[in-house]
Amino acid sequence: MKIFLGPGELAVASTITALRQGVNREVGIANRKAGPQDPITTELIGILGELAVAKALNVYPDLTTHLRSGGADAIVQGYAVDVKSTRNPHGDLYVDARPGKRPDLYVLVHVEYLTCTILGWCWAAEVPDRAHIFTESMARVRHIDLDHPRYLLTLAPLT
Repeated sequence: MKIFLGPGELAVASTITALRQGVNREVGIANRKAGPQDPITTELIGILGELAVAKALNVYPDLTTHLRSGGADAIVQGYAVDVKSTRNPHGDLYVDARPGKRPDLYVLVHVEYLTCTILGWCWAAEVPDRAHIFTESMARVRHIDLDHPRYLLTLAPLT
């Protein structure tokens, strides 16, 4: 599922990136990035992915810039959604496997500038069973093992 973002959405993402970076780093919340890119690029790619999922599912994204670590990127049909973004079109879903608060579901998005593609999604409770690699701190689910994006559009409301 492809989503095309515009210059306005890029401006919003850039502003939120700068604000979140400043607040989170000032209080010592580390960016748990993967890959060689700088933390600002990582944050921007992540926010572009979040905006793309919100646009595709017609929900309002989390635009908060206050102190935050984790939390839902959007609420879809009552479910907390955590969006994970990658610049790799064949990227895998990497999630924090440590105990604690976790979302209801994860969505993996490939971000290539302003063109975003939802690669797939899965319920958070299914991550341990689907994970190609699972340690006490990280789980990796191959994108081919994720559910098709079209099923996100048919989620039944959380009751």
